[in-house]
Amino acid sequence: MKKKRVIIGIICAVVVWISLGIIDFSLVHSYRKPMFCICSESMQDGGSGKYVGLGYSFEIEGNFVSEVEPRKVTSYRGYIFGKQVIRGYWEEMLPGSDPDISTTE
Repeated sequence: MKKKRVIIGIICAVVVWISLGIIDFSLVHSYRKPMFCICSESMQDGGSGKYVGLGYSFEIEGNFVSEVEPRKVTSYRGYIFGKQVIRGYWEEMLPGSDPDISTTE
């Protein structure tokens, strides 16, 4: 009986962790700041920097102090356990743009 409770507890913790990660990845993919991450390395613009969650992280650059342009994430890179899994640039979303996003790492 006790073993069953431990297994259910572990499964619940994993489901919550995956849910938090999915929410954060979808927010960043929509060019918004993650909700469940902590900013560990902040820039002076009020939002760019490195955001760290449980086993995943983001490097975000954005427009956060402009009074003229809307405040938003302009580029991001997402990592799971230190391995880059996703990246995006706001310019890709603009009509007629064709940015070169190939990088050598």
